[in-house]
Parts: sequence; structure tokens; C-alpha cells
Amino acid sequence: MLGVIEKSLESLLSYNNRILKDIDRLEYFLKLGTKEFTRKDYMNVFKDLSSATASRDLKKGMELHLFERIGVLNKTKYIIQ
Repeated sequence: MLGVIEKSLESLLSYNNRILKDIDRLEYFLKLGTKEFTRKDYMNVFKDLSSATASRDLKKGMELHLFERIGVLNKTKYIIQ
């Protein structure tokens, strides 16, 4: 019985510590149902993400036509199409 519990805990811990790729983060964020967001909103979902990585993710999302950008610099908003 303890072996089963140990395997379950190991599985759970390895799942929670996995490293998400940019497309994984984008897919997860889009599933949240937000129609309009900022980079800060994106970073609030992924607490350990640096601002540079968040910017790269959002750039990739635009390249994949997942959303469009409106505004510039700190006034930038992203609209999901």
C-alpha cells in the first residue's frame, strides 16, 4: 500500500514540476477564456515567468495568429480572435 502511495506522490510531483514550452503556456492561457489581456495578465497566470519570456510567448502567439496586438509599449493589449 505504501508503494502505491509513493508512486502516486512521485507522479504528482513530477507533473507539477514539469517545464512548459511556449505553445503549452499559450494553449493553457487561451483555454482560460479571456478575450482581452495584457502582458501583465499573462504573467499573473505564470508567476515564475520573466517579462522577456512572456514577451517572446506573446510574439509567438501573434505569429501563430492566436491573437492580435493593439497599442504600443505599456499600453499594449492583446485581443483573442
